[in-house]
Amino acid sequence: MSGQNTPQDQNTPQATASAPEGARSAGTWPVVLLLPSMLLLRFLGEHSWAYWTAAVLGVLGIAAAAVALTGCLRNLVRGHRRGHAAGAGLLLIGASFVVVARLVER
Repeated sequence: MSGQNTPQDQNTPQATASAPEGARSAGTWPVVLLLPSMLLLRFLGEHSWAYWTAAVLGVLGIAAAAVALTGCLRNLVRGHRRGHAAGAGLLLIGASFVVVARLVER
């Protein structure tokens, strides 16, 4: 029995940790911070509270995007899910650019 792989063995933390990074997530989680920032700046940017809230969310989102971009680049270099990594990287770069452009615009 010890030589057989059971379905339970594949769900252990060691098996999940050894899975490639690209297989676990697309790396677009910083959009959770960038999207509300973009929406606040777009629709309520004339209010100072909305501008500063969007600025704080935007800075946190851009910092998180920088971390996620390193993961995207690592996946591109290693060849893990190149299409997903490139798409996620472009999405993060675009969202970061829009937030910075809207913050500077005001």
